[in-house]
Amino acid sequence: MSRKSVAAEVKAIQADSESLAREPVPDSAEYRALHDTTTVALRLNRKDADAISDLASAQGIPVSTLLRGWVLAGLHHDQGDSVGATLSELEQGIRRLRKALG
Repeated sequence: MSRKSVAAEVKAIQADSESLAREPVPDSAEYRALHDTTTVALRLNRKDADAISDLASAQGIPVSTLLRGWVLAGLHHDQGDSVGATLSELEQGIRRLRKALG
């Protein structure tokens, strides 16, 4: 698949996603988290934190998304073909695709 056709496909998917996001949520829909989440804090030296921030910025994603992908990839690395590992690989692939498309 050529770079041009990949870019066109990504734009079409984005347009569909943006269209869906503008549709009203039905009154019957209930929001519920798929799972419980929590915040985890860690300390880094300023140089490393700045480098991570720059990398996330260059990829067009929030720092938390970048770090979450790294942590989950490390967590699921030795667990084979788990859903978490697969999702992490997918997120990494999407980030690389976004970076490649500019």
